[in-house]
Amino acid sequence: LHGTDTMAYSASMLSYMLQGLNKPVIFTGAQLPISAMRSDARENLMTSLEIATAKINGEPIVPEVCIFFNHLLLRGNRAKKVQSVHFDAFESENYPPLAESGIVIDYNTQAIRPLESHKKLVTRNSLDNNVLILKLFPGITQKVIDAMLNIDGLKAVVLETYGSGNSPSEDWFMDSLQKAIKKGVIILNVSQCNGGRVIQGRYETSKELLNVGVISGTDMTTEAAVTKLMFLLGQERSHADVVAKLKIALAGEMSA
Repeated sequence: LHGTDTMAYSASMLSYMLQGLNKPVIFTGAQLPISAMRSDARENLMTSLEIATAKINGEPIVPEVCIFFNHLLLRGNRAKKVQSVHFDAFESENYPPLAESGIVIDYNTQAIRPLESHKKLVTRNSLDNNVLILKLFPGITQKVIDAMLNIDGLKAVVLETYGSGNSPSEDWFMDSLQKAIKKGVIILNVSQCNGGRVIQGRYETSKELLNVGVISGTDMTTEAAVTKLMFLLGQERSHADVVAKLKIALAGEMSA
């Protein structure tokens, strides 16, 4: 049971930390307290328990970290909170639901990560939170960009760009990013859009990001991206290893 505001961050992080997971870990909560007459807490909790204990031939149906909310079971590192006043608080635009509950629970078996019974659970909890999220907006100034990129101890940035990975085209912007990258700061490009993906090189501005060394986050959510950076920075010994693993899926958080 978890507060909804940061649930997608926690679910994303746990999907990286629990390596070799072969059982369900399901986050859920409610938009209204369980004491409220119209609370969604009871349905969310009871269905989560049913999914967590569901098995076929003695094996769990959903052996991964998930969020269950308002009749939908979502991969934890693909979900994000999109509503504060309605019951359908979470969505997963870039990955299909793992299950949908109604009279019965309909599992989308093709979307669920397969059981890997030969793997042993290993918990990796060394993290490094010297990371920031930089959301671009029209009119952002060099002073703001430079102040953020020159924070003492900064190791990585999640750069929220427009559309399919576009950014300002001014020379100063690219120069600021390139200087930070040359100092060892990792910059990971994700889209501000809930759906779609970053395609660096599709348009002229995103081609420049690629040229200066910005890494594409493809279709990762911001929540999955920032927690992945914290995880890798805490686990990997070299800058090159962090960069290499950012480009591959660790727990189904991104498409190939």
